[in-house]
Amino acid sequence: MGQEISTTSFSKEDHELFHQKLREETKILKSWFDNRVFTTDHPKCGLELEAWLVSENQRPIAQSHSFLEKLNHPLVVPEISKYNFELNSKPFEIKGNVFSHLESETLNIWKKCTDTAESLNLRSFIIGTLPTLRDHMLTMECLSTQKRYFALNNQVMKLRENKPIILDLEGKDWIHVEHDNVITECAATSLQIHFGVNQDNAKKYYNASIISSSLIAALCANSPYLYGQELWEESRIPIFEQSVNLKSFRKANGESATRVSLGNGYVKNSILELFLENLDGYPSLLPECNDNDANWLDHLRLHNGTIWRWNRPLIGLSDEGKPTLRLEFRVPSSGPSITDSIANMVAQIAFVEAIADIENIEEKIPFEVAKENFYKACKYGLNADITWVDGRKVNIQELLYNELIPIGREKLKKYNIDEKDIQKYMDDIIHERAKSGQNGSYWQKSFVSTHGARFQEMLEMYYQFQKENIPVHLWKV
Repeated sequence: MGQEISTTSFSKEDHELFHQKLREETKILKSWFDNRVFTTDHPKCGLELEAWLVSENQRPIAQSHSFLEKLNHPLVVPEISKYNFELNSKPFEIKGNVFSHLESETLNIWKKCTDTAESLNLRSFIIGTLPTLRDHMLTMECLSTQKRYFALNNQVMKLRENKPIILDLEGKDWIHVEHDNVITECAATSLQIHFGVNQDNAKKYYNASIISSSLIAALCANSPYLYGQELWEESRIPIFEQSVNLKSFRKANGESATRVSLGNGYVKNSILELFLENLDGYPSLLPECNDNDANWLDHLRLHNGTIWRWNRPLIGLSDEGKPTLRLEFRVPSSGPSITDSIANMVAQIAFVEAIADIENIEEKIPFEVAKENFYKACKYGLNADITWVDGRKVNIQELLYNELIPIGREKLKKYNIDEKDIQKYMDDIIHERAKSGQNGSYWQKSFVSTHGARFQEMLEMYYQFQKENIPVHLWKV
């Protein structure tokens, strides 16, 4: 998604040629769907984990270049700002002890990140929003040195006719700030889960992922504070949406589609529909063209990477060169610990499986209802009351604890996952987190309620729990 480009400015001719190539590649993609060429290999999973660098006084510090240079790890890469970096995993088949193995691999890389940061008198954090970040820190000077991000900023502001980016968000407190760039996007760091699908199940899993988004937002919330102000339980969702606020095509209900969203409706027949929507619905942001074989779909994939649905379809190629389908789930917050992150991944897959098996689920929970549920969950977390199947009103914490977690646990068994993995992540972590109600946002707010808005002290305690890899429901204040 973060592939580098070679230039930072584009002409009208660049956009026209890019769209021509995009149309050609979309036709190729359609032929792949028509001819059912996608691999049906055993599904795989993987993750991307966005992180922060802070100084010893717990304030963000723009030193990702020196950090990444010293770390020198192929799976740890730059992000949009110099305050951030991203850790990636290799893909793993979903079977056996996949999740504990993935945790071990991720912990190994994270320890190297932690040790490298400390050797530079820095600290690395996985957290949805950093409470010690302040508005004046978000300037173009902290934008990543990668050309991709500079070009992205230029194109977004050009399409906005240089109208300022406005963050306007109200919870217990209220913020209203304006920026002349998209750097506020860096304030929202996430866990991105990759889940392999095939042509037969992609539609039902994509639609189920939209419905599950409210559950995941509430369960994994870890971003209650921005600029020291208490906002939503999962503030990073509206922060990201407002940071890249670009109106696109007009939807059937008269509203304008936006660049970052839950989507514009359920898929009706095939996730090809989403790429057709990409083609003519969203103007290109990074129209860099090349002469590679059109079957690589370079332009289609680059364009898709600049449309940030909270559940995004991905096209890839296997090691054997066979087309693959994946879904990228982007709702979970980063952190609080590596073990929490893996548990969040397990929960996401379990809930998608559970919801996908409900007959006619799209009729029982219409898209507009799923969307309303999502934003309620982002705002109120586990305290949210949402509308479930056939109009039933239910508290989201009770729904998780009493229904979705037990059902999801059983659905994981179809992959022949080791019982120890299911017990560790679904029973010992996810079930207990839902039972206690203590996710990352709850813990942060509990600390402030107990000790006051002493965010540096809070992050010191957070850092120690994170280093020890203790699941957040066990953290004390």
